[in-house]
Amino acid sequence: MLMIKGLVILLCRTTPIVRRVNMEVERQFIPVILGGNRGAYSLARAMHEAYQIPSELALKAEVGPVMDSQIVNYHFYPDIRENFETCMNDLVRELEDKYPNLKKIVFGSEDWYVEHIIQYRKVFPDKWTVPYVDMSTLKKAVDKARFYEMCEKIGVAYPKTWTVKEPILPKDAKGRLVVKPAITPSYQNLKFKGKAKVYFCENAEEAQNCLTLMRNGGYPDAFIIQEWIEGSDSDQAVVTCYRSIHDCQVKLLSFGRILVEDHSKGGVGNHLVVLTENDHSDVFEQVKKLMEAFDFTGFANFDLIYDKKRGEFVFFELNPRLGVSNYYVTAGGQNVARYYIEDYLYNRPVELSAQTTPHLFTLLPKALLLYLLRNSGAKRLVKMLYKNGDVSHPLDYKYESSAKRKRYVFLSKINFYRKLFKAHQI
Repeated sequence: MLMIKGLVILLCRTTPIVRRVNMEVERQFIPVILGGNRGAYSLARAMHEAYQIPSELALKAEVGPVMDSQIVNYHFYPDIRENFETCMNDLVRELEDKYPNLKKIVFGSEDWYVEHIIQYRKVFPDKWTVPYVDMSTLKKAVDKARFYEMCEKIGVAYPKTWTVKEPILPKDAKGRLVVKPAITPSYQNLKFKGKAKVYFCENAEEAQNCLTLMRNGGYPDAFIIQEWIEGSDSDQAVVTCYRSIHDCQVKLLSFGRILVEDHSKGGVGNHLVVLTENDHSDVFEQVKKLMEAFDFTGFANFDLIYDKKRGEFVFFELNPRLGVSNYYVTAGGQNVARYYIEDYLYNRPVELSAQTTPHLFTLLPKALLLYLLRNSGAKRLVKMLYKNGDVSHPLDYKYESSAKRKRYVFLSKINFYRKLFKAHQI
């Protein structure tokens, strides 16, 4: 593939700022990714690994995970969150002018982008593929209160849960509790002092304070209060699932064991180290039931924790997209791009894949990871995976040659010494 390094073109606000890093001789389709987080880069990397093509990346500004990459072309929209529809019209016009005869498929790298792609689906021409469910299905699936109602109905295990519309703690909610928004998209972009993705509360008083904090911070919707299920990082897991829109069959199931999770206030819930595993057919059956119950198609991922009292995994939520740590799936031999392109875009036969290759996904330096696992039974397996070369960092792609990018990736690893120290994980 011929790669031509281009120049920077600065335009007035009526069109976006464009930097074309890669121009290829021929592409059969155009992947378009909105956002610049680690999940966005992971999907672009999967596309490049599977099809040797770059992706078109639309985002507010160049940020670390996607900086100086040779596998994306950049389209900067400084006001994309304020004027989404206008920015998408600009993007469609530009890409249609440049690639008039090629299919396009558009992805969101986080909940906000997915919701807005669905809401403004009419902006995208008919020959653009939007690989997401309709708004009604999305709202049902991402509303945690409705998710737990569905779990109850179809017999899927979930934590003891209270749902309240007002920031008032139920009288029977006692002990250690977890507080979080029922509707993530309406909470995600709020900014206020003390904000956390999820609030872990030692007692009812702390839980009440968190409910008040969220409402005063501008969160308008219902609240979820749950029992705090005791467990270590390695009791947690993530499952990624793909269900075809064409035959409504599940085509991919991938189980990842969390070895290290981010405990910092702003990053709680982010997976730092994931180990692919097999032999979780019971969990996969539960995932299938949920996907079918919501009639959910495309990709979704589920957060779980093993509850020792129940003796089984319990489900926390359905995320209506690939997770930010989705590269654990691709690294384990189940390239996520194939399902989007072969099944969703081209409707070609794709067989069910529920077996993964043992692989370690990690954002941490090796020495730090082995230190964190010093008393873990997983340490021996992790050392073997390092020895065999079965370890991947999602941003550390051998195809990338930019010294600036390599420096960023290196420093992002080293920075976890400071971050985990501040979070009292080391």
